[in-house]
Amino acid sequence: MKKVRVLGFVLVLLMSAAAIIYFYVNRSTESSKIQISTNPWVGFTPFIYAQEKGWLENTPFRFIWLVDLSDNARLYERGFTQGFTATQYELLHFKHANTIKPVFLIDRSFGADAIVSNHSIEEIRFSKESVDVYIEQGSLQDDFFEAFISEYGLDSSKFRKMDASQKSITTTEFGKKPIIIISYEPYLSELIKKGFKPIASTRSMENFFVVDALFVNEQVVLGRAKEFAHLRELFALSVEHFNSNPREYYETIKGYLEGQSYEEFMSSTKQIKWMYAKVPKEIITHLNTQHVKTDRLLP
Repeated sequence: MKKVRVLGFVLVLLMSAAAIIYFYVNRSTESSKIQISTNPWVGFTPFIYAQEKGWLENTPFRFIWLVDLSDNARLYERGFTQGFTATQYELLHFKHANTIKPVFLIDRSFGADAIVSNHSIEEIRFSKESVDVYIEQGSLQDDFFEAFISEYGLDSSKFRKMDASQKSITTTEFGKKPIIIISYEPYLSELIKKGFKPIASTRSMENFFVVDALFVNEQVVLGRAKEFAHLRELFALSVEHFNSNPREYYETIKGYLEGQSYEEFMSSTKQIKWMYAKVPKEIITHLNTQHVKTDRLLP
């Protein structure tokens, strides 16, 4: 009887030890993960492709997919993520932007961010009623709209900002009242199908320059440059697959594209310029003038 008790005690100890080891190993593994928040913007779809192909499984990178751009800041500031994909304008809205730096640039928006409306600019200019502006506040869309007002000489007092996510905007029914919506692909395609017309974009605006990048807490980059370089290689490989077989690429990622058709997706890819490899000097200069530090960019 005593022998059975001893064996039982030893068995419990062994099980406890195994549980502790398991917990320690998994805790260590999880703490080494680099959580990155992102969204289904056309320029970020190579990350989706890499994820769906399983290429990220043996890397420390895990992506959290969002709809509302302002959630990037909420997750980062609460410590749930160590990095995020965004434009330089999103970065400028962060509380501790001085500790966050781009690791590599991803693309330049060249029409895929747009301002749409159910009225023309001139109709909006001379409208006697207020104009509701649907916008994701706390993101580049605030800056986009302010640049739009300035460039077209519009009266800012007639506009009323309405904070709303892209998902909710695309499912809202609007009447004949003048409406402005700031949007981006893939949600932009849905709004255009509903009859909204682009009145300005990152292609037409002269004074609004938008760059997307992978931003990370500077401390996370230290000692892990090779891992981030590998992530950029996987991103580049995804783009190569897009160039060689765009239909297969689309079929792999379409579940993230909010119903965007193949034709619409292909059109949106022509409205950005990927630049994850060689970055033009003028873009670095432009970012530096906006106080975006570029000294952590991968060579």
